[in-house]
Amino acid sequence: MACSKDVVIEQVDYERKIVVDGWIENEGRANVLLTMSSPFLTDYDSASIRNTFLNYAKVSITNGKGEAEVLTLTHQEEFFPPFVYKSINMKGEVGESYQIEVLYQNRRVTAMTTIPSLPEVEWVEVEAVSDTSMVIESSVKDVIESKNYYYSQIKTLHFDTRFHPTDNPLMIDKLFNGESHTFQLKRSNQPDPLSIYNINSERNLLSDEFAITDTVQVKISQIDEESYRVLNGIYIDHLSHGNPFSLVDQKTHTNVQGGIGRWTGLATRNYLVTYKKAPQ
Repeated sequence: MACSKDVVIEQVDYERKIVVDGWIENEGRANVLLTMSSPFLTDYDSASIRNTFLNYAKVSITNGKGEAEVLTLTHQEEFFPPFVYKSINMKGEVGESYQIEVLYQNRRVTAMTTIPSLPEVEWVEVEAVSDTSMVIESSVKDVIESKNYYYSQIKTLHFDTRFHPTDNPLMIDKLFNGESHTFQLKRSNQPDPLSIYNINSERNLLSDEFAITDTVQVKISQIDEESYRVLNGIYIDHLSHGNPFSLVDQKTHTNVQGGIGRWTGLATRNYLVTYKKAPQ
């Protein structure tokens, strides 16, 4: 009645690349996760993903003052694989530049980023939208003298083990240059930028709302133009994966030379947000 034919797709020749997922914040240490990229037809499970991690690389960081440090491999359960290269002595400073160098076997990977000025955050507030849920909003006062790029992250205590991007986490000041701009910090199951590890998003809530009992840590950061281009390209690529009508006809932007991924500097202001019912 019908015919079928088994189709075997052969994997094309593929050169694996070093993947960098790294960031440094003001007053924070450098964090770098290293993995090797895999061919498209690879079968993925926890064991195969763990095997992509590079735990014998030499990772060093140098700031604009010429100060340098070799990063230390640390164990952190909230990441998968649970290993992160971290600086011990060097912390991020506003207005400073940072270059990392990765040496692994006969490969050399480098990347440069900066930590720009801190964002002018006017307020971060919560508003109840029902008896059981709330939304979080914020306002930034944009600086007219420069082009500014913003990036927001959240961590809901007792549900998230680490910070991750909000829904629609990136903004550019084209439409509000020099003005105050109010925006919503929406709850999200968005994973890390490179999707190396996932987060638990199973909650009986609307996608942009928080439980009224939640305590949420909020990070609002300013990033440089190159970091914005990298993160924006990664998110566009990530969103296209679930859309059969979407087409990405170019390579995802990266600021890593000799590999792929991102090395991002963030000028961050931190907030702890809870809902308190107004007195009668």
